[in-house]
Amino acid sequence: MSPFPDIYVGATRGLFVARHVNGRYVPTLLGRLPVDASARTTDSALQIMFRGSRTQAVTADMPKGGFIADPRSPGRLYVGTEAAGVFRSEDGGATWVPDSSGLGSLRIWSLVQHPITGVLYAGTEPAALYRKHPGATEWTPCTPFTTLPRYREWTSPNPPRHEPRVRGIGLDPERPQAIAAAIEEGWLVLSLDGGVTWTNLTEGSDFDSHSVLFAPGQPQVLLSTSGDGFYRSDDGGAHFRPSHTGLEGRYLSPLVLHPARPRTLYAYCTRNYPPSWFQPGAGAEGAFFRSDDQGGHWRRIGNTPLIPGGCWTACGDPREPETFCAGLTDGSVWLTRDGGKQVEPILEGLGLVSVVSI
Repeated sequence: MSPFPDIYVGATRGLFVARHVNGRYVPTLLGRLPVDASARTTDSALQIMFRGSRTQAVTADMPKGGFIADPRSPGRLYVGTEAAGVFRSEDGGATWVPDSSGLGSLRIWSLVQHPITGVLYAGTEPAALYRKHPGATEWTPCTPFTTLPRYREWTSPNPPRHEPRVRGIGLDPERPQAIAAAIEEGWLVLSLDGGVTWTNLTEGSDFDSHSVLFAPGQPQVLLSTSGDGFYRSDDGGAHFRPSHTGLEGRYLSPLVLHPARPRTLYAYCTRNYPPSWFQPGAGAEGAFFRSDDQGGHWRRIGNTPLIPGGCWTACGDPREPETFCAGLTDGSVWLTRDGGKQVEPILEGLGLVSVVSI
């Protein structure tokens, strides 16, 4: 087993790097994002959802959507935010600068980097996708989703605007022009030409999609989580079918898959739906699940009671296929490094955890 990994965590209490020291993880606060106090207030859907709860207030500069450590440039980091755009650091997170030029919205819901080309992709609310090539100073928009015939049906479950958003982005390492995106709410979209043209994948997929992945070495297989379980396509997205066997709920976190073991999937699943996660006396009632047949069957992992926190962020370790990490809305971060035999909380008290990355 590899050494304990460093874990980057974004939450309502700030942006941290957690390192394993003397048998436990210790979070260290990174540099603050340069957002004026007057610009930190937001009327976002998340802020409205949390009103009346014990959760620390959501601000415009709350990290959200993704955290990237650029392997091409040591010390270079990127992070999305609730409503302040994308920020970049060149010194490992000590200082940050805005990196949002060209974005049509500052509400970031997904942020990823292609592992081969280094191209960055940002998904926003309202639903749109932007890309940034290595060395570029601006983001450029992909073809707008508004050109899709069923775009007018897209929505979101949250006031005040009920605008759809790009909840997750899937990239294919073997096909750099292949891009998939999970739309909350608007099914899935797929492009095979780098975002020039799009297809809305509506046949059998869930309207409330949360994440989407390409299966390594299987170009026709797409895997997706949603607000109503897990879905799989074996024909390039033309048709999807649900696969919930073994799950003890339907609201799923982002899906985690390691290329070295493409049939093994990890997810966090809750019995209850937001906003009940934040209501006094309620909770998510969540647990961790694993599939060893690419979603055909699921089993609960970790000897844990049902957990009150919900999950909007999860990740694996690029070096270790048995690792699964999830950040929860109750302020905790959970980790397994042995494929789920032991799943334990490694951090607590961070507010609402909105980003984890190894």
